[in-house]
Amino acid sequence: MKTVPRTRPVRLGARKSSLARAQADQIAAALATGDIESSFVGITTTGDVDQRHLTEIGGSGVFVSAVRDALRRGEIDVAVHSLKDLPTALADDLEIIAIPTREDTRDVLVGCRLDDLADGMRIGTGAPRREMQILDWAAGRNLKLDVVPIRGNVETRIERAREGVVDAVILAAAGLRRLGVLAEPATTTGDLVVKQLPAQILDHQVMLPAPGQGALALEIHRSLSIEFRRYLADLDNPVAHAESLVERAFLATLEAGCTAPVGAHAVVEAIRGTSLDLTLTAVIGRTLLSNLSEPTKAGPAVRLEVHGSTKDPQQFGANHAGEVLAKLRERNV
Repeated sequence: MKTVPRTRPVRLGARKSSLARAQADQIAAALATGDIESSFVGITTTGDVDQRHLTEIGGSGVFVSAVRDALRRGEIDVAVHSLKDLPTALADDLEIIAIPTREDTRDVLVGCRLDDLADGMRIGTGAPRREMQILDWAAGRNLKLDVVPIRGNVETRIERAREGVVDAVILAAAGLRRLGVLAEPATTTGDLVVKQLPAQILDHQVMLPAPGQGALALEIHRSLSIEFRRYLADLDNPVAHAESLVERAFLATLEAGCTAPVGAHAVVEAIRGTSLDLTLTAVIGRTLLSNLSEPTKAGPAVRLEVHGSTKDPQQFGANHAGEVLAKLRERNV
């Protein structure tokens, strides 16, 4: 891959979906504040053309492989990914140069609200993490919900609820905000509406996010020019980066991919010199062991909340993942 002169715009590569374009536009706007011009290059990925469920087509990497290939061919300068879609095993020739300020990490129920849920209602989601947690929430209230696997972009999934194919869908708040359809700032109560449908933000006590949810990753080829590197590195948010390192190391140590029944949320509570005070909250489905080709007994999900200080966010996440795996295996004996 050749270095590039400053005489042309930075080429931003991403999927062609409306959400991916909105995310790339967000990066373009951030670059523009420094008088850096950019252009958009849309790329079609395996996940866009293969409409099987993510668990059937492999999940990990299906939305990013084609974008990464464009980086390697020198067709783009930077890939704009949803961090949660990026495999935890990074490629040797590529690197994440920046993780900008993170969006809302919560999920949203669209089509009805929690208090409206009743036995037999159908909830649409293709994520085992969301399925595990909404069923766990329902079981605690003696409700029996039917989870229906669905695929498609944000608009398509909302239409499934509008058409009555399902009673509600679960979507990421970050995506809804970036698309401009979730303007409500913070509260989880009230008469929230998304696309004329009743909705409710699910706080973390109900549903923890996927590792990296709400964050964007700017990925480059290692041969990118120093000048372009500097422009992109300036977009990094150290807090978002540290929190993402914790969550992704946690996921990687569990040997789990983006379709695994794992929710994790790290928060930097304070920065003390080179040390970070962190809180990590996580939920892990027992079916994770079956993903690792280990026998699995039925039982509730394993939950974790830990606090600590560290100079190494990745090691913090990895250490606590090891503790969770040991606990899962102990309960499986």
